[in-house]
Amino acid sequence: MSTMYGGVRSKRQTVIGLIIAYVVMGGMSIMTVVPFLFMFSTSFTESYSMMTYPPTLIPSNPTLENYYEVLFVFQNGLFPRWFLNTVFTTAAITIGSLLLNTLSGYIFAKKDFFGKQVLFTLLLSTMMVPVAVVLIPSFQIIRMLNLFNTYWALIIPALATPFGIFMMRQFITTLPSDLIEVAKIDGAGELRIFWSIIVPLSTPGMAALGIFTMMNAWNAFLWPLVVLRSNEMRTLVVGLAGVQGEFSVNYGMVMAGSVLTVLPLLMLYLFFQPYFVEGLRLGYGK
Repeated sequence: MSTMYGGVRSKRQTVIGLIIAYVVMGGMSIMTVVPFLFMFSTSFTESYSMMTYPPTLIPSNPTLENYYEVLFVFQNGLFPRWFLNTVFTTAAITIGSLLLNTLSGYIFAKKDFFGKQVLFTLLLSTMMVPVAVVLIPSFQIIRMLNLFNTYWALIIPALATPFGIFMMRQFITTLPSDLIEVAKIDGAGELRIFWSIIVPLSTPGMAALGIFTMMNAWNAFLWPLVVLRSNEMRTLVVGLAGVQGEFSVNYGMVMAGSVLTVLPLLMLYLFFQPYFVEGLRLGYGK
């Protein structure tokens, strides 16, 4: 009898634990989603009715004027150019970062060389350095290389990151080394091993890193603000920051621009979300 009662009590505790977990996760999901819904709703709201109290998620007189202003009027219709700048630089940074970080992670994970642990420790220590500390030295290097106000000024500094190398090193460490040894016996070189074995097996980890890199590149503000001068070279985040005037703010345009900026990134994340979860699970599961 005691065994039966113990089993019933255990099942009851499990059910209660699941209910609590779902309630907590549901509450956190609502807290996360509501601001996005309010942003989306406000983007269709006229300026004069935006500050009504209490605020509503459904606008009384929805309009597309804010989107028209952002796309075709603000800064002489430079939004499409900013969008293309952001897409190009984000794609270049993501592809280059995946290649370099995966290659570096493979070396730290599967190769032995003098000073490997010391070099890896120094690499990780740079993650604790604030971005503002290296901002001026990085700007001086870009200026000496005559890359100021160019796409290269955005792409080159973001190609290899300590976090990316660490993440890919952790993931590639979980891959069996026997495959590499068999490939060497068959006469495969290092580049062939990397491209034909490491890269296909590292797809989940690369997808997770790609999402992180893409989000950081798409939402970057401080560095593009420093190295870009002309309006035509600006990215979305930097360009749309000009919507907020010195003495007034058109919140409808701000929200419309925010929706247009977030939507492509959100769609890409939803598409790659299974790979993102799998990459994190395999890379940090050990």
